Amino acid sequence: MELVALKIKILRKVVGTSTVNDYPDFNSLPAALRDDMDWSNFIDQFAGWQYDRESGFGESDAFNPDPKVQYGVLLVPQDFADAAMAAFPTRVVQLDEADLQSFYDQRAHVADPEIKYDEAVLGGLRARYGQIPVVKKQIVEFFTDTDEAGADARIAEFEVILGRSLTAKERAKAEKLCEMEPNDCKAINPNHPSPGIKTNETAKYVGFKGKKGFTIAIKP
Repeated sequence: MELVALKIKILRKVVGTSTVNDYPDFNSLPAALRDDMDWSNFIDQFAGWQYDRESGFGESDAFNPDPKVQYGVLLVPQDFADAAMAAFPTRVVQLDEADLQSFYDQRAHVADPEIKYDEAVLGGLRARYGQIPVVKKQIVEFFTDTDEAGADARIAEFEVILGRSLTAKERAKAEKLCEMEPNDCKAINPNHPSPGIKTNETAKYVGFKGKKGFTIAIKP
C-alpha cells in the first residue's frame, strides 16, 4: 500500500472551560475521500498519529520554535493527502521518506524501548528460577530449541556451532537456561512470540514500516 506522509501543525483552542487540541477540519474534505467515515477513524486504518514527543505545547526547540504548536505525522492515501494540502496549505505539508524516518526515530519514538518486558510473566519465572539470565540472542535462541540432552552435551554442541568455548559467565547463563522448562526459556527469547522479553518491532521506523507493510509516495 502506497501512502503519503503528511506533517500536520496542531494548534490549541478553547472550548467552554477547557483548552483542547485544534486539528485541521479534515471532515470538511469530501466524504468519499474518507470512506464516509469521521476523519479520526479513517486515519486510524493506516498508521494513526505519530506525535512529536520532543517539543510542542509549552516546549520548543530548533525543529519547532513555537511552544504553542505541536506537530504530528499522518500516513494517508494520495487523494486524501492532495485534498488536505490544498485545503490547509499552511498546516499540512508532505514529507519525503527520509524526513519521515527522522521524525519517527528522533522525535515521535525517540524514547521507545527496543525491548519490552512483561513483568507479570517475568515475575512468575523469577519465582520459579530466581534471577532470570539475560543472555546474548544467539545463546538464548539456541537453548530455546531444547532437547533431552544434558547441559554439558548441549553446551558442547553450541560451542561447536559458535566456533569457540563459552566464557565462564556465558556458561553459567547457559547452564541456567538448561534448568528451565522449554516454554519458560522461550519467554526470554526476544524474537519468540511467547510473552516475556520481546523485541519492540516498532521502536524504529524500519520495523514499523515492515510491520505495517506500506511504501511512501515520492514527494514531488
